[in-house]
Amino acid sequence: MTKVVEIEGRKIGPGNPCFIVGEIGINHNGDPQRAMEMIDAIADAGADCVKFQTFRAQEFLADESLTYTYCSQGEEITESQMEMFQRCEFDWSEFEGLFTHVRERGLIPLSTPTDRDAIDFLEEMGVGAFKVGSDDIVYTPFLGYIARKGKPVIISSGMADAGDIKRAVKAIEEAGNDQIIVCHCVSEYPTPEEHVNLRKISELGKLLEHPVGFSDHSQGLTAAMGAVAMGACYFERHFTLDKELPGPDHWFAADPEDMKSLVTGIRQMEQNLGAGTLRVSDEEEEMKQLARRSIVAAVDLEAGHVIRDDDLAYQRPGTGLMPYEATRIIGRRTGRAIPASTVLALDMLEEEA
Repeated sequence: MTKVVEIEGRKIGPGNPCFIVGEIGINHNGDPQRAMEMIDAIADAGADCVKFQTFRAQEFLADESLTYTYCSQGEEITESQMEMFQRCEFDWSEFEGLFTHVRERGLIPLSTPTDRDAIDFLEEMGVGAFKVGSDDIVYTPFLGYIARKGKPVIISSGMADAGDIKRAVKAIEEAGNDQIIVCHCVSEYPTPEEHVNLRKISELGKLLEHPVGFSDHSQGLTAAMGAVAMGACYFERHFTLDKELPGPDHWFAADPEDMKSLVTGIRQMEQNLGAGTLRVSDEEEEMKQLARRSIVAAVDLEAGHVIRDDDLAYQRPGTGLMPYEATRIIGRRTGRAIPASTVLALDMLEEEA
């Protein structure tokens, strides 16, 4: 049975609303004021959470010659990874004001740490959970350290197979923490439609006893709606104020209007999914009488007449005997004269011998 995870009073798991995250990531371009505006836009869109990334580029980049090629403002850019990430670093002291503003807007602040110092800092900041990026799903000593903080751990599974995922979950559980959310994720930016592979969500649900989410790098609304239909309890999408801003993640990220559409669509999909019980709703019970057919007399029937198949018709309203009950009538005698088009009932017939 799938467990339910709770982050700052919000329950995440089956039977609860999908937890929607606007991922600021590095799309603030190193500008705290822009990050403040992004928080407001994500709140205005109706999301539940704002997520950042807390890192120091020099900690995770050993080779300063590494480059990254991406699309920005319609052009292909290749630049030093070190320069790109350092340009988007925040002084950690700036997170205090950002997290405060997130909470003032009624949202939950989260972040993805990349080292133990970042984990300790975020714990001091009072975060309600930790997010682990796909790149660190195999970094089991890091997973154990983060798990021992005793707070929910959200893992993205990009670039991971079943063995990687089970190993990561085991590392967290063995550290005494079973508050885990595993997100289906494809580490392509953006993810082509044919690579989204939403069926992986249901497979993760079979593999794990933990809630499954979707860290979405696709474009548009289709994958998000499909993910919720497949059972995703957590949804995350990169966010930008303007797709034309310079940087690697802006052009495929959700802008304010996209984010509003995503939130609206997810909430509508949740309503459309319903409870899944095989019963007729109260509203449909009313429609049954209006739309279904009853057994009626096809012609005038005299008292004592033995009813044949051709004496019967099947017409609205559905307030009498159902068509599948015709065998209860055929071969029996009428107890009185019955005009044509009368909805038949068993008390109009003679008692069976």
